[in-house]
Amino acid sequence: MDNSIQSGLMVSVIGLLVTFSALGIFIGLIVLLQKLFPPKKDAKLSVVEQPVAQITEVTHESDNSDEALVAVLAAAAYLRSRRSGQLGSTLMAGPGPYRTSRN
Repeated sequence: MDNSIQSGLMVSVIGLLVTFSALGIFIGLIVLLQKLFPPKKDAKLSVVEQPVAQITEVTHESDNSDEALVAVLAAAAYLRSRRSGQLGSTLMAGPGPYRTSRN
């Protein structure tokens, strides 16, 4: 039993060392490439300001706000009912040609 635990620990340590050394190599490669190809400093960033359109008149009609709310709720309920009817359609269609050709 001692030998199997030791060999398991050795495999785990070797795996961790290989993983982290590969990660270190990739990080070193990224740093090296950043040193070799620094970003261009002559590219200037300029801020372009867009003219802001001013709102001249805002009117609030409280009479049809209830109607608008009812319309939005009805549209949401309709879309939700259409979507819930399609949830099982993919399962009922069965596997596609890609999945059946790989067997």
